[in-house]
Amino acid sequence: MGTQFIPGDYTVLVVDSDPGDSASLKALLERAGYNTRTYQSGEALLQEIPTCGENCCVISEVELPGMTGLELISRLRQDNVFAPAMILTRLGDVPTAVRAMRADVADYLTKPYIERDLIERLRSALLRQRERLH
Repeated sequence: MGTQFIPGDYTVLVVDSDPGDSASLKALLERAGYNTRTYQSGEALLQEIPTCGENCCVISEVELPGMTGLELISRLRQDNVFAPAMILTRLGDVPTAVRAMRADVADYLTKPYIERDLIERLRSALLRQRERLH
C-alpha cells in the first residue's frame, strides 16, 4: 500500500439509533470522501461486519437499543474483528471514558463534536491501523 491516505479507500460504519444524528454524521463523512454505511443498532452491524475487510472503521454511539456501543466493540473483538472503533456519546463522564479505553477504542468523542476534529481523529485512527497491519 502506498503512503498516500485516500479517504475513499475506507468504509466507515456508523452505529447510531438517532436517525438525525446518523444522517448528519454520514453526510459529514461522505463530504470528507469516506464510504459510509449506517446502522441503527449493534446487532444490525454484526450481521454485516465480516464483509468489511481491513479498511473499515466503526463509529458508534454509546447509548444504543439492545447492546451498547461498548458491548458492540467488545463483541467485535471477541469475533476477531479489529477495525478501529470510535465512540460518540452525550455522556462526557470519566467512568464511560475509562470503559471505552478498556474496550480497545481508538478514540472517544462527546456530542456535540467539532466536525474537523472528528475527521482528523478518524484519519489518525485509520493511519495507526494501517501502520500496524503493514
